[in-house]
Amino acid sequence: MRTYAHILLLLAMGLMLSSSAQAQRVLLIEKPGKFKNYKYFVGSSIACKIIPSGEKYDGIIHVITDTSIVINFDNEIMLSDIEMIMRPRWGLGLLSKATRIAGAGYFVLDVVNNSITGQPTIVDKNTVAISAGLVAFSYLIVPLHNKRIKAGNPWRIKVLNMSMYEEPPNPFLQ
Repeated sequence: MRTYAHILLLLAMGLMLSSSAQAQRVLLIEKPGKFKNYKYFVGSSIACKIIPSGEKYDGIIHVITDTSIVINFDNEIMLSDIEMIMRPRWGLGLLSKATRIAGAGYFVLDVVNNSITGQPTIVDKNTVAISAGLVAFSYLIVPLHNKRIKAGNPWRIKVLNMSMYEEPPNPFLQ
């Protein structure tokens, strides 16, 4: 019984190593001359805006070619058509959710506390002002949830081909 488990474990490890050893293409968004760059692989989530129509596409990258990417198996987007890439800022998203919950929670706790203690006014003016301020702040920072990276100057979008098996195109043979 133990030998079967060892064989299965070795087989699983071999499959994982062979799949990770395959070369792949990487979508790179970089600022030339700086160390700032963002990498997207097949399976990464991406949100982008397209130049001619202004449409926004959001989803998982399934294919990366030399000149385009395929999102959600049905939207092929040329790299030259990408106007902007939106990257989520998790800190601002978390702050927005936390202040929204804190504002609503403060209001509910104060109303429940006043009704239990038998206060003449169930909702206090200060409670309304504080909870409304927290909820309003949470909605004010919603437009800041995504960092907008505009393609062009200074950001550039390109594909890195990390394949060891494919020959790079030779312009002298064409």
